[in-house]
Amino acid sequence: MTGPEESPCRILVMASGFGSNFQALIDAISTGQLRNSRIISLITNRRNAHAIVRAEEAGIPWEYFNLIGNGFLQKGETDQQKVAEGRQRYDAALAARVLSTDKERPELIVLAGWMHVFSGAFLEPIERAGVRIINIHPALPGEFDGAMAIERAFEQFKAGRLTRTGIMAHYVIDEVDRGAPIVVQEIEWKGEELEELKERMHFHEHELIVKATAKVAQEIVEGRGT
Repeated sequence: MTGPEESPCRILVMASGFGSNFQALIDAISTGQLRNSRIISLITNRRNAHAIVRAEEAGIPWEYFNLIGNGFLQKGETDQQKVAEGRQRYDAALAARVLSTDKERPELIVLAGWMHVFSGAFLEPIERAGVRIINIHPALPGEFDGAMAIERAFEQFKAGRLTRTGIMAHYVIDEVDRGAPIVVQEIEWKGEELEELKERMHFHEHELIVKATAKVAQEIVEGRGT
């Protein structure tokens, strides 16, 4: 019989788009590269996300939960206070869904192209429950936080100010892309154009998200009962 310290780490993946990093995790588990891990479900906030197709093909349960579609914010709302309040309500409701006793509770949440910045309304209850959250970001720690990181690095390359960028997996905190790094990889610019650079970095992202997930999952499994 498998003891609690030997059962696979329960992973919830959140993805908003094509889901190639999600697929990298699915493939790594199936080949044994990502050991002691099981993806229990996918949550997406975009109804047409290709990640849903990937989940269905892999037999992974999925759920759609959207800020506007689920009634937390009116479409086109411009009042900043109402936007902030709507996001807080959404984040709190999402945390409640993740931690619901009606379903299997994750031990690790992996953000694999999740296009929504979490507030404390999500992060705090998740942290209290002892669930870790990790994200992958196409930049080195402290460089190009937030959106369009590859594009901004490319502008620096073209201007002659930088010759390298990188990728990191990090813990998620309430400051965007500022959580403690888990795995970091430098990527040298080889003089290619933006689309080629993006393609090369995405390839390395797939490797890095597997490596970081494996590291954290192993720590979770080994830390049970201590």
